[in-house]
Amino acid sequence: MKKLLYIPLTAMLVAGPAMADRSKTVTVENDRISGTKTVTRDGNGNVSVDGDLTRKSDGATATHRYDRERTESGWTASGEQTDFKGRSRGFDYQRDRTENGYEASGSAYNRRGDQYGYTGYGTRGENSRERGRNVTRNGKVVYDRTDTATRNADGQIVRNRTVTRDPTFRPKKRLKPLKVKNPKPRKRWKKRRGR
Repeated sequence: MKKLLYIPLTAMLVAGPAMADRSKTVTVENDRISGTKTVTRDGNGNVSVDGDLTRKSDGATATHRYDRERTESGWTASGEQTDFKGRSRGFDYQRDRTENGYEASGSAYNRRGDQYGYTGYGTRGENSRERGRNVTRNGKVVYDRTDTATRNADGQIVRNRTVTRDPTFRPKKRLKPLKVKNPKPRKRWKKRRGR
């Protein structure tokens, strides 16, 4: 009987550290700036980033905040950056699974003070798919796009795209402002001689 009790207790002790938050802090220190950046992950898809930099010449500060959290039906994310001049940009985003796809919504603002709104969706049928995105800037639609793909009776896939875009707006492929970046070193390819 004692052996049976030890097994669950041992499993809990082993599983405990694996479920704990994993945090990594990077320190920046040079002649111009000093600061830290801390990234915390809980192993369930939740991420928190806090970064602060101080410019040594005048004491100005810059900050970076990012949070991503899993929900029962999808995930949410929010973030904000403030530069050394005190200008900020930030966003809020939410994505939820639906019965046949997903729905998404969000808002953002840039350093110039523009306010953005975002809605998106994706649906999947037996022989069709549809995806749409809509972006407003200060209450005016600046981007609207719908992509559809259907399979006809011959088995061929027919794709259609409808786009309306304000010339001053340049959309990104994905809504990933303030994403946590992990830069990789570039590989340098040496030219072979004799070619």
